Amino acid sequence: MSSGESNAKQADLEIAYTRLSPSQNPVDQESSHPTIIFLHGSESCHLEFSRVAPFLADDYEILLVDLPGHSRSKAIPFSFDNAINALSHLIKTQVKGGKAHIVGLSLGGFIGLEFARRCSELVLSLWCTGCAPFSGIFWASLGVEPIPGLRAEVKNNQTMTLLRPVFDSLMLVTLENFAEIQGVRVAIIAGGKHDNVEDTAEAGKVLRSKNSECNAFVVRKAIHWWSLQFPEVFAQGVRAWIEGSEMPKVYEPLLKAIP
Repeated sequence: MSSGESNAKQADLEIAYTRLSPSQNPVDQESSHPTIIFLHGSESCHLEFSRVAPFLADDYEILLVDLPGHSRSKAIPFSFDNAINALSHLIKTQVKGGKAHIVGLSLGGFIGLEFARRCSELVLSLWCTGCAPFSGIFWASLGVEPIPGLRAEVKNNQTMTLLRPVFDSLMLVTLENFAEIQGVRVAIIAGGKHDNVEDTAEAGKVLRSKNSECNAFVVRKAIHWWSLQFPEVFAQGVRAWIEGSEMPKVYEPLLKAIP
């Protein structure tokens, strides 16, 4: 995505985030819980993962961010450069050990993939869904009960000031970008109801060609915004990928198993 990158030195950008820690017990302050950073979809905000986080909060330090141009980070113009800058600064200043697991949905998944390409040294693993070029879809047909406050945030974020740079950036994403990711375990997932399963499989093949530990899956009954639809299943997949354990049965592999 060379046309979207800048060689100029940027000032560090500080995006808004909500931190969920496993324990508030002072005795546990020095414990080493791995950090997961959640990246939401276009027009959305950190509330998108409100139903997922409780299934992981006992074992992981969780950072729910508002991406540039969105909600509490609206003052920062959206661009991939600004998102990468802000995430890099967040990990370097707020994450113990200077590395994090990244989880992204839709726009958040695309940003997670670009972050892994540019800043692989800051990424422990990447789990992303709804982000095969080009699988984006609007949330009008969610079909699930909305989280209080989220629909209002989405409405407030629906401006041409945000949407134009978001879609300009997404249209530049190609499989060639994915082929440049080095040294990061990536799981790319399709929601079978809305996302393009074939494109997700192709993206998985490209990722695996560079790292045999990468994989692609489909959750057949999932919609695009399925963090709201199946939050426990979503969290189970995130946990399994991070911990290197077997993915839940509902995650159907799209690539052949490696002998």
